Amino acid sequence: MSVEGIDVSEFSGNIDWEKVKSQGIYFAFARVNYGTYKQDDQFASYWPAIKKASIIRGAYLFFRPSEEVNPQVKMFAQALEIEPGDLPPVVDIEQDYYNFGQNDHWDDLNSTEKLNKITNVLTAVEVATGYKPIIYTGPSFWNDKIKTSLFADYDLWIANFDTDTPTVPGGWELYTFHQYKGDQTGFPGISGNVDRNRFNGALDRLQVLTVPAVSLQEGRIGPKVKKLQQTLIKVAQDSTHPEFDPGAPDGIFGPATKKAVIAYQEANNLTANGIVAPGDKLATA
Repeated sequence: MSVEGIDVSEFSGNIDWEKVKSQGIYFAFARVNYGTYKQDDQFASYWPAIKKASIIRGAYLFFRPSEEVNPQVKMFAQALEIEPGDLPPVVDIEQDYYNFGQNDHWDDLNSTEKLNKITNVLTAVEVATGYKPIIYTGPSFWNDKIKTSLFADYDLWIANFDTDTPTVPGGWELYTFHQYKGDQTGFPGISGNVDRNRFNGALDRLQVLTVPAVSLQEGRIGPKVKKLQQTLIKVAQDSTHPEFDPGAPDGIFGPATKKAVIAYQEANNLTANGIVAPGDKLATA
């Protein structure tokens, strides 16, 4: 069975996800942000709607090498609540298309700088979300501009249009997802453009690729961290333990949040490691 999917952004417009599902679509990726230049206007509506339609969902960051890594990842992670059953996060590494034909920022970097940028963004996404990301790229771009096999241990989402046998670059032995058609119009339920994809395997293998819950710990960023911080603040207000208060709930698990978690753990005779495991009442309150 072919496991069909799509990827969408604000260019896809209004989407009737139930109608999309009825076309045999099993998974969908949605863009969260284009560097720090732009947060996708439709992501906040797409993300819960995909899940409601019982389509397996994933999210991607379009990485801009012209910008610093951490602000891009922060914008990505703060907008994204990955839940069990979702796909791992994706880092889109390709031509900086808003500057296509004018200024290709990848060409502004030497080989070492390119590798460092890619390493740093992949690491930052993993630290922020708790999940090892998938790499999205195209064979020509990767072979011409990146020219390395150092990242072949990451799952690959390859963009190679109008073929059933995509070219696999960069030392990868196989691909996980194949984007085989871009900017399709007239897809039932989608008012704008959509990209078409296939998963390289059966549906049960796709389901295995989805993520479990992970611990909240220093370095994590996102809505779950913000909820944890708000819970700690409430517990501090309702008790005689002001040390439980991590400060302003900014969704970033930094030293102050770790200190507050450790204080809570010590007061409740728990392992005081500053890590909030899945299912812990601090994470689920």
